[in-house]
Amino acid sequence: MKTLIKDFIAKKGIWVGSSLLISRLSAFLLNVFVARILSKEDFGTVSFGLNFLAIFLAFSGFGAAQGIVKFGSIIKNESEKEELFKYAFSYGLIYNSILTAIMLLLALLLYWNEISKIELIAFFSIRFLGVYFVEQKKAEYRANHDNESFAKLDIFLSVLALFLGCIMTYLWGVRGFVSSLCIAPFLLLLYDFNLKFSLRKFTSNNLTSKEFWRFSWTTALTTQIGELVFILDIFFIGLLLKDQDVATYRVSSMIPINLLVLAFIFMQTEYPKLCQHHRDRKYQYHFIYNYWKLFTILSILILAIGFFFENEILSIFGTQYKDSKIYRILLIGIVASLLFRVLFVYMLASIGKSMWNLTISVFMLLLTSISLYLVIPKYGLLGTAYVTLACLTLSGILPMFAYFYESKKL
Repeated sequence: MKTLIKDFIAKKGIWVGSSLLISRLSAFLLNVFVARILSKEDFGTVSFGLNFLAIFLAFSGFGAAQGIVKFGSIIKNESEKEELFKYAFSYGLIYNSILTAIMLLLALLLYWNEISKIELIAFFSIRFLGVYFVEQKKAEYRANHDNESFAKLDIFLSVLALFLGCIMTYLWGVRGFVSSLCIAPFLLLLYDFNLKFSLRKFTSNNLTSKEFWRFSWTTALTTQIGELVFILDIFFIGLLLKDQDVATYRVSSMIPINLLVLAFIFMQTEYPKLCQHHRDRKYQYHFIYNYWKLFTILSILILAIGFFFENEILSIFGTQYKDSKIYRILLIGIVASLLFRVLFVYMLASIGKSMWNLTISVFMLLLTSISLYLVIPKYGLLGTAYVTLACLTLSGILPMFAYFYESKKL
């Protein structure tokens, strides 16, 4: 465990950790402020729109950012790496436009009789483009092993988004909040305007464009489907229940979900190095062992503090949000994700076995969707929480078995 922590610090993981913590804290504080300012119905409506957008976010640019991190970390020649960045950004932007059209078409099909929801999703397509720009720039920093620049950009955007969101929500209510969410990603242009567009094909002796996009879209689709486990609950609540129920469930899940940042800090910092050691089984097993030691201790602390101070924690959102049963169930589910899901999804990707992640994610998507559709009408929000707990746990156990099966072949 000491080795893991020392290695984390050596890679300027403190910067990555600080940026992720500040990012999550900023988003959390903004949501607390907005939950207190807006009505429960307005907050639930915007939460539903954000969740609809989240269905597509991980697949933005058909996963160009995923390919940049994976292959950009390996390429040594700087000019070749720069060409990869230009190629991925440019074609990813085209693919992102296609994905935006698909998103809007799906919104029209699903909510053809609810104009307000279609308008909200259309407005969030602006945010979709801005997030694509941000993720591409972050991926370039990570591919260059420049965790400090990656972190500084993330902190810059997070803090400005917090202030922008609070001010605009206070002045203009729900319209101000939605507008701030759309404007915030484009603040990137104040920090780094270096976005280069070129349709020139990428050529390399070590990498083909076909190989790049096959890994990118597979990993992105896997991430996309995997992320649905965290957002399908709110999607189905919005579909089958009321906007007020969406707000109640979102508040109950907000703190547990944000605790995942603890695992992402380590995995995002270590992932490029794990890719470099993708054939070194001893190195990878040693990392897993140290990760488990550290996160077992953290998980015990999370459950102890989370359960003991549950009333105080939920009260910060306002007196209208007090359902601690859902909060406790989801907290256990997130601990399971910390110990298994986040770790082994990254581990499988690092050894080039993302197809396992994709297969498991598709299975979990179908299982979760069917379960929620059957459970929500009869058991409401509490049933939703239990389904989410079971699916989060299973979506961690299955990748673990797949990883150890594949790692024996290294």
